[in-house]
Amino acid sequence: MSVKCNSIQLAIAVAALLLLAGCGGGGKASFPTQFSEEEEANDTLPSAQETEEEELEEMGLEVSESSLVDSVFNDFLFAYLHSRSLRHDRTEHPLRLEHSSRPTEMLEQFDPEFEFSFLSGEYFTTLYGNLAQMRAEDNNEEENDSVVSVQRINLNDGTIRNFLFQREKRRWQLAAIRETTFQDDDLCDFLNFYARFSTDSIFQRQSIANPLHISLQDPDDEDQSINGTIHADQWQTFCSEVPGGIISNIRKAQHYGPNRVILRKSGMSDGMQEIFTFTRERETWRLTRYEN
Repeated sequence: MSVKCNSIQLAIAVAALLLLAGCGGGGKASFPTQFSEEEEANDTLPSAQETEEEELEEMGLEVSESSLVDSVFNDFLFAYLHSRSLRHDRTEHPLRLEHSSRPTEMLEQFDPEFEFSFLSGEYFTTLYGNLAQMRAEDNNEEENDSVVSVQRINLNDGTIRNFLFQREKRRWQLAAIRETTFQDDDLCDFLNFYARFSTDSIFQRQSIANPLHISLQDPDDEDQSINGTIHADQWQTFCSEVPGGIISNIRKAQHYGPNRVILRKSGMSDGMQEIFTFTRERETWRLTRYEN
């Protein structure tokens, strides 16, 4: 059961939270830690299943003879980012690079450390159309997908680089890369809004619902939350920085409507998370709920 409080009570309670949370807040995330720095010194790239299994077992991942870590995509992506032999074995060669405005290329050279460096920071982000989609993913209810797009979203220049993974015969494989722009995406309107929201402090302040609903983890009981509202002017006290620049989206079965987007920021190594709910009202996007 949550603890209900008004703005004044919340302000008192949050003083303790700020010492612990800042803008980093609290639930569990299910995604890999940062890239491993270990790389083989020789030029040989092992690809045998035995080598894959040894590397994955060293990471603490459960390996089976039939599917390795292919049953859950996040487990596979973790292994793909950390296992040199798995990357070599599970990447199409040559790799197809599709463009929205010019002919397709076939890449003979592909550097996954560089290409996936946007997933090597302190956190990653995922976009959902509603809470049900986020909860279904957390409960592994959407693992029947045969295609997942790992998106590199550049808020600075309005481009999206889609890494398309396909599962055939129970094995995930990086099959292609597709370069698009915001205009090609069904989240075009939101992404254009968010690009400005993340960089323009005045616009951000104007785009905060007043009052703003918040839910903060109780520092004395991790199973409880403190729910309430704050004035829009207090927003910077609770979260001084939102994800910006280049963000990610692990796009599985999400479907997006025109009036709501949930952005989840998940820590790479500490299991912490923040959830930003944006709602479109009268043609204007606003941040209407924040939780950590």
